[in-house]
This record gives sequence, C-alpha cells and structure tokens, in this order.
Amino acid sequence: MKAFENGADGVLVAGCEEGSCHFSEGNYMAKRRVNYARQILSEAGFEKERLRMVNLGAADAGIFVPMVKDMIETVRALGPNPLGLSKLKQAKSSPKQEIHS
Repeated sequence: MKAFENGADGVLVAGCEEGSCHFSEGNYMAKRRVNYARQILSEAGFEKERLRMVNLGAADAGIFVPMVKDMIETVRALGPNPLGLSKLKQAKSSPKQEIHS
C-alpha cells in the first residue's frame, strides 16, 4: 500500500511456490495480505489489477519474465496511478521554499 501511496502505478509481489516455502507459511500469509490489499484498493476506487502476486520457484526464471511483462502490459492499459498524478501536480504547484542562512 505504501508503494501506491508513493505513486507506484503497479506492484508485483513474488513469493515461493505454494507448499514449498522455507518460511513454512510465509507465502500463504503474503497471499492473504495481497488479497486484502487488493480488496482495499478496490474499495478505494482503484483497479485491484494494479496489485498482483505470483508464486514461483528459484529455477522459474523462464516463467518469471513473461509474468513481469504481463504485469507491465496490465499497468500500461490501466494508466498512471491517480495518487501519483496528484502528488506530481502538488509538487509542481507548490511554491519552492527558499532556505536562508
């Protein structure tokens, strides 16, 4: 959620394959958190597709690249994060403060 607050257009969370995480339940906890965050995004009026979790093993580099490319295509289709645009507008409209010594 912090990434979106800071203007990220999308977030891809990568976790271990289900059932093979050396943190035992870590990937299941992450999945629940991602699903909850997607719900919050949706309730706040954002597209939940901006946040995605994938599960893969250490040897799955070949399938990771297409997952990343698919996420990039999804985010491009959705457009910029509205929070990021509002922060950019704020920064441009705020008068620069001069520092006097």
